[in-house]
Amino acid sequence: MNNQLWIACLIGAAAGLVIGQLVFNSPFVGILVGVGLGALVGASLGPKRE
Repeated sequence: MNNQLWIACLIGAAAGLVIGQLVFNSPFVGILVGVGLGALVGASLGPKRE
């Protein structure tokens, strides 16, 4: 796993925890959504292979 993907997943999980608690009243759902979005962002920021 590359560093950008790892960092984005952790940041997404942290943000998802807060957002999930505020919006869904369930931190678990927020963490799942945050990790998913973090993985997408981290994958897009990863090194480009041509």
